Amino acid sequence: METTRDQVLRFVRGHREATVAQLAETLDLSQQAVRRHLDGLRADGLIEARLERHGVGRPAMLFSATERGEELSGHSYVQLLSRLFRHLDKMDANQVDGGSGREILENVFSGIAAEVAADHKSEVHGESLDQRVAEMSRALEREGIVDGWHKEGDIVHILNNECPYLRLAEMSDVACRSDRQAIELLVGVEVEQTRRIVDGEPVCEYIIRAGAEPKPKGN
Repeated sequence: METTRDQVLRFVRGHREATVAQLAETLDLSQQAVRRHLDGLRADGLIEARLERHGVGRPAMLFSATERGEELSGHSYVQLLSRLFRHLDKMDANQVDGGSGREILENVFSGIAAEVAADHKSEVHGESLDQRVAEMSRALEREGIVDGWHKEGDIVHILNNECPYLRLAEMSDVACRSDRQAIELLVGVEVEQTRRIVDGEPVCEYIIRAGAEPKPKGN
């Protein structure tokens, strides 16, 4: 069972930086409780802090994960690496011959998206789009790809409050595109990514617009 301390570390790790106020609001804790957990995590070398000044007033204290704290993330990266190695092992010479590094990388992560969708296709079988989105959300929550969803008017908003591969996303968008493709394969319509934590947004967000183009579901 995940402890409150684990939740604090997971939130900090899933964002570039976080403040006491952000943690308190997101985790429904008092700021005093948040500071107590942060002090313990800093003492254990799992997070670090820096002051950021914005003109007049008190400077803000921003917390981020240390390299040691990042190493504890484990689950999402282990899953990703396992799928990465499986897909690379299946590739033949024709798939890499003459291809650029970017093309090979995109091919690999497209295969990973298809594998994620295949792993969960039996869990997503609703007749309506809303049913499929709800089923997809429950399935991909275990992958760390989706936290939840809601609908505003005719637009479906799919959210993730923590980036499962933040350091990778800082180097390339292929993992983000792979997650979007996995969602698309499961719900069967076009999905757009509109916000990313790595770009400084508070959440990663995908949307499905009214009348979105149908897409083939994963086999």
